[in-house]
Formats: sequence, structure tokens, C-alpha cells
Amino acid sequence: MVTTTKAPAYFISHGGPPTMFEHKHPAYQHWLQWGMEVRTLHEQGLIRGLVFVSAHWQAEDLEQGVYVNVDETNPMIYDFYGFPHHFYKQKVESSNPSNISALVLDHLRSAGVPAQSIKRGIDHGVWCPLKVAFQKPYLEELTPEQRKDQQATINTPSVLPVSLSLTQVSLPTSDSSFDSLKLGAALRGLRDQGFAIVGGGMSVHNLRDLMRSFALAGGRGFGSLALDSDREVGKPQPNAYSESFLKALREAMTVPPASQDEDKWGKALKLDRRADFLPAHPSAEHFLPALVAMGAAHPDEQGVETFALDEGPMGWNMYKWG
Repeated sequence: MVTTTKAPAYFISHGGPPTMFEHKHPAYQHWLQWGMEVRTLHEQGLIRGLVFVSAHWQAEDLEQGVYVNVDETNPMIYDFYGFPHHFYKQKVESSNPSNISALVLDHLRSAGVPAQSIKRGIDHGVWCPLKVAFQKPYLEELTPEQRKDQQATINTPSVLPVSLSLTQVSLPTSDSSFDSLKLGAALRGLRDQGFAIVGGGMSVHNLRDLMRSFALAGGRGFGSLALDSDREVGKPQPNAYSESFLKALREAMTVPPASQDEDKWGKALKLDRRADFLPAHPSAEHFLPALVAMGAAHPDEQGVETFALDEGPMGWNMYKWG
């Protein structure tokens, strides 16, 4: 039975497919910890489901509003290319009961957001971190020593409990920061019903500069990186725009409690006007899920940064509200 305590809102950096197998990478280790937290809150009755908004699904063919995935089996979408064969065999088993997706649709519509149902499945912005977070053995089943060296699972599906639903909602077609914050605010009430709102993107996401860093180090891009689980060759380093933008993002995500949304969102709405925004985000889709997560927080909730890593063209964070 779900208690009256609100489920949290999260922003999680979802990384790229190689991170699923990089068991020594700090983001991988944090995904393990996040999975343990979600399971604990689920067992306590505080989370009954996840409502996920990913950078990799934007409602580009809608004039307004968003899509809600209503496929009950959450089929996998392998929306990447150039990786080893086993990347396309990964499985994350989850359920999206029709009564839950209908509840999400109705809630959005009642909040004034035109929401359309569609059978789609879940993309890697959703399932990559979940693959690690819910793989066996769970983090809580490992000793401290095992946690350091436990290899990533390749052949075993990761499975969410049947009682923990997973429903993906698209980003709006607009790249407006305000529209993503408003989408988060429209989802906010679902937290009272036990649904954690999760935005999956990247705090900094510049693939051109990332590929350039691989080339300068003699690498061959993502394909070669995927075969090197320790990611030492060509490891991206902090740079001027990543350092300054991550600092500004942290300040925006962790602003003190306020009495109303407009006061809470002030710094967040200025982020895409900064000189370092375009280098950090040549396109906005990986930035917007952070705003959805922030919008899902109440004005009197202060965000907490639970993970941060500056790898230059790839900036990682995790924020939590509630």
C-alpha cells in the first residue's frame, strides 16, 4: 500500500551504451546505488512505478503536447549503431499496465497537457541505466569487496519487479526550457500517487567534441570504446565549457526552497542563454529532461546533487527532489 509520502523526482545521466559494461566507471557504480534506492523505496511502499522522460524521445510530429507509451510489455528500442553485436541483445524486462498508462494520460490531460497514446517501447535513454540498476546480483546482495570488482552482466536480462511499473512519456516538441519545466509540473501530482518522475539525459552532451577526443588519442570512436571496459584510452577530460556549465547547472538544480514555481525556476530558465550552453549542448534534447525532473519538484523542495562527474564533452549528474 502506498503511503501519503511523495515519491521522489530524479534526474539521471543515462550515458551511452558502453557504460552498461564499464563496471569501474563512477556512473555505473552510481546506477547500482540508485537501483538499490528505488528497490528499497518500492519495498517500503513509497514508489509504485517510474514515469520516465528520456532525451531520446521528443514529440516532433505533434504541434503541442506529448506522447505516452501504452505498450504493456515495454519492448526494447536499440536506438544506436556501430556497437558490438551483444549490445543489441541486452534485455530489460518491465511492465507498463494499461491502467497505469491510462492514469498517466488522464493526469496529463487534466493538467492541461494534450497527451496522445502510442505503442512504442523504451529507448536506451531509459533502459541503459535500468539495465545496470536492476541486474543480478543486486548491489545489496554483494559484499563491499565484491562491489568493487563485480563484472557487468552481458547474457542475463535485468528484471524490474512486476509490481514496479515503467511508463515512458516523451519530451514536448518544443526545445523551450519553460515547456519542459511545465511538463514536469504537470507530472508532479503523480508523485502523490507513488510514481517517481525520472528525467534521463546528460548534463553536458557534445558528441563532436567527444569523437574528436577519441581521434586525438588514437581511438576509433564508440565501437573501440565499447571493447575497453576501463575506458582509459582517450578518456575525455574537463574543459572550459563543461566546468562552467556544470557549475551553473548545479546552482540551478539546487536552488533553495521558494514559495512558487516562478521563483524556483529563475536560474534554470537562464541556462540556455549562457555562452557555454551551445558548446555543452549543440542540441537541447539531453538538457531538457533535467528541467522536467526539476519541474516535477514542488517549489519548497530543494534539489540534492547525489552524483557529479566532469568528462568534458560528457557531463554526468544525478539530482533528487523529495
